[in-house]
Amino acid sequence: MFRKSAIGVFFCFITVFTTTNKYNNSPSSFIICDKIKLMKILAFDTSNQPLTVSLAENNSVKNVFTTNVARNHSIQLLPAIRDIVASENWALQDIDRVVVAQGPGSFTGLRIGVTVAKVLADTLDAELCGVSSLAILAEQVKADGLVVPLFNARNRNVFAGVYQNGVSIFAESHQPITNLFAFLESKDAPITFLGDTSEFSDEMQTLFGERAKILSPEESLPDGVGIVTLGLQETPTENIQDFNPNYLRKTQAELNWIAAHPGEDKPENYVFEI
Repeated sequence: MFRKSAIGVFFCFITVFTTTNKYNNSPSSFIICDKIKLMKILAFDTSNQPLTVSLAENNSVKNVFTTNVARNHSIQLLPAIRDIVASENWALQDIDRVVVAQGPGSFTGLRIGVTVAKVLADTLDAELCGVSSLAILAEQVKADGLVVPLFNARNRNVFAGVYQNGVSIFAESHQPITNLFAFLESKDAPITFLGDTSEFSDEMQTLFGERAKILSPEESLPDGVGIVTLGLQETPTENIQDFNPNYLRKTQAELNWIAAHPGEDKPENYVFEI
């Protein structure tokens, strides 16, 4: 069992709203996709400044709470969960699956989200699924060509991925922005950028011209639907103790190697060439 004592106030809050486990059968008895029967899902994303909490029943999203106020998610998340659950006249013990944005993103935000998700899943005997924070953004864009979600990782580095028709074609990674641009220049397709685009928008427009559609950070807020869609497709984690944030951050040596080898999204052999 996941050690509840490690999360202090989170567990104290959660136990107020839970009773004994509702189900005697294993959570794995639920069937994924179109055969799901009345699965109640709680999904939340604390990976960056925006906070999104969603409730869904099967693939039908019932309610979404979103805020983009720069406050600590440790203060906002639990009250948001409490309020949105109450708004649907659900109880926490009704939740069958917990879905959380697993990364990449803010170290602090990811730790908070993953910790709360683990405690909830363990306490409620619910399934736990993690989904990519970048894939969540890509999922909500329906556009021809390439979809490029990115988060600013400072010093002209980004967390980024490239998707086409919902499929990843460039491994999500922490890398210099020039490496991402080099890959995109090798493709001949329209490109939709979203996420932390402000710092790079002029460069994107110069490099890609009419190929580029650049969504502002305000236009890129998680919509609370993509995380549910992806969460339904995921296989629940088997061991809650082993579930951790996916930070994706590379060492400076790796970043230096990638900067010297633009366009290579899987530099597994970089150590031997430094």
